[in-house]
Amino acid sequence: MTNCQEIYNFLLCVSRRAGVPAIADADLATLQQMNLIRQLTADEFAQLTQQAHELYDSQVALSAEQRQRQALAVQAQEDDRKTHSILFHLEGREKQEALLRREAGDQASLKATTDDLAGRIRAVDQMVVNQSLLGTMSAYGNGFVGLTSLGAAALRDLGVRLYRVADRPFDQYWQQSQAVTAELNTIAGRSSQYIAGLVPRLGGVDRSYLWSIAVGLAKRDGDVATVGSTFLDAYTRLAPLTGNDENRLMSAEMISSLPRTPEQSLPLLTQLEHDVRKAGVPKESSLGVASILLLGQRADGTFATANLSTFLRVTKSYESAGLLAIVNRPFDELGQKFSQLRAMFGGWGFQPSEDVELASSYLAVSDLPVEGIGTKLAIITRGMATYLQYPLVASAILASIPVLEANDTLNLLEQGYGIIARTAGGLTQAELICLAVRMVHGIRAETITGVDTTATAAPAPSASYYAYGPRFFFVPIFVAHGAYFSTYSGLGGAHPGHAHFVGGFTG
Repeated sequence: MTNCQEIYNFLLCVSRRAGVPAIADADLATLQQMNLIRQLTADEFAQLTQQAHELYDSQVALSAEQRQRQALAVQAQEDDRKTHSILFHLEGREKQEALLRREAGDQASLKATTDDLAGRIRAVDQMVVNQSLLGTMSAYGNGFVGLTSLGAAALRDLGVRLYRVADRPFDQYWQQSQAVTAELNTIAGRSSQYIAGLVPRLGGVDRSYLWSIAVGLAKRDGDVATVGSTFLDAYTRLAPLTGNDENRLMSAEMISSLPRTPEQSLPLLTQLEHDVRKAGVPKESSLGVASILLLGQRADGTFATANLSTFLRVTKSYESAGLLAIVNRPFDELGQKFSQLRAMFGGWGFQPSEDVELASSYLAVSDLPVEGIGTKLAIITRGMATYLQYPLVASAILASIPVLEANDTLNLLEQGYGIIARTAGGLTQAELICLAVRMVHGIRAETITGVDTTATAAPAPSASYYAYGPRFFFVPIFVAHGAYFSTYSGLGGAHPGHAHFVGGFTG
């Protein structure tokens, strides 16, 4: 099929109703099968034009029939009241029969009018649709073409993505784009299934936290019942190790993602929790950090406890230190990149905070070089500021997707937001956008895989570092609804707008 650039030019001209270029008949038929355009012959266009001219008269007639139906409904109600009154039973037989016949006739007239009115409403509605369609039609060949609502959305999305798909066959792009939508819908659907299992067991937990957990679980392989049961088992077993529910949820999600059972993980986790406390992590934060180290276990079976102590001297954020400690890169390289990013945020006017530390760590472990990240991150942050009072961490997570530029990333986020908003009713806009961030990060399809040959290659794992390599991304659960007092920030104070948890892969 014709490439995306040529199809974009065609759809754009159709939307502008001017100078529509010719494309192959097969391509035109394919676009119509995709429901992106509607094609009319000259006779069909003339017929719709005539109907548009008749629309006003049809609307006037419809209004008159609606008034007639209302009068019949009032009369039928009055007849019903009379035949069910005490006075009715005092009337003579002939008068009773006359009233009953009148009631039956009015009811029949009301039903006939109601049925006819429903048909007229459908016809007028279709005439309104056709009139709107005429407003989108452009002359093409011997007939006319116009964009459907799906076609208008496709044109917008294609315009955003054109920088990287211009030379690809449009049908290939469309198939893969639809796969992204299907994947996001699947994540949302599976999330709702997990919520159904989590709420009865964890009714006291903040609902937005449960949705965040559900989205994370939904992105895993495995059936809902088994994965959900494993998470709940981990959550139950972790109760003696912490009184901090955020850390307990964080740890349960990570522990339940491991190939071993929560019961098998518990002894290792207990020892790691003891070790990280000795390294300087307080009790309120130690379980979450220990879980990060367990999740990042080296290929030789050892853990990054020593590196944790080193990174705790670099950052006061315990979660950031844990993340940096387990990543498969040399300390000097990772530490320098982290410091450069933190300095960049300081240069932008951000005060020292947990947000700055976390955003710096997420970007430090990504494949993106520090040089050039500023423009992309600034665009995403401005877009996220529409939804979040504190957008820095969410923006860093999105910016860490190396194969998408800023507007493409925000476009994908908007798509995820629309899907999860239809599923997770009752949450705030800020909470929904945070769920959307978690949904879109790590999806595998045309928006993520194999479209950017300039992405930095990941070095091969080394025995002296950690098994997962730099493409092991931690995706936080972060929920924006006001602020809470941070229990695992070494910086202390009110931590704005999100609880952080980890888990998830890209690519």
